[in-house]
Amino acid sequence: MKPEELHIAGCVAYMLPDHAATIVRAIRTASLCEVPRADASGRAVLLIERESAAAVMDVIDAVRALEGVIAVHLAYQHAESESEMEKPHP
Repeated sequence: MKPEELHIAGCVAYMLPDHAATIVRAIRTASLCEVPRADASGRAVLLIERESAAAVMDVIDAVRALEGVIAVHLAYQHAESESEMEKPHP
């Protein structure tokens, strides 16, 4: 069964620089979210897609719990019904 809504969130994660590569690998291995950009200074952009706001928060909490993560800040969140997203746009 497809979810009725899709919640998309963009976050910035701040990590200890010497833990950054390990954290990004852990996020990707656990399929928590996409990491389209990360740098050696300990910053990473996270793209989260889930069926509810609560599920988005669960991912943010899971990333925050990783050793070496300093903070995760929500930069953007959008929710839209699946049916609206499937409609063609002119």
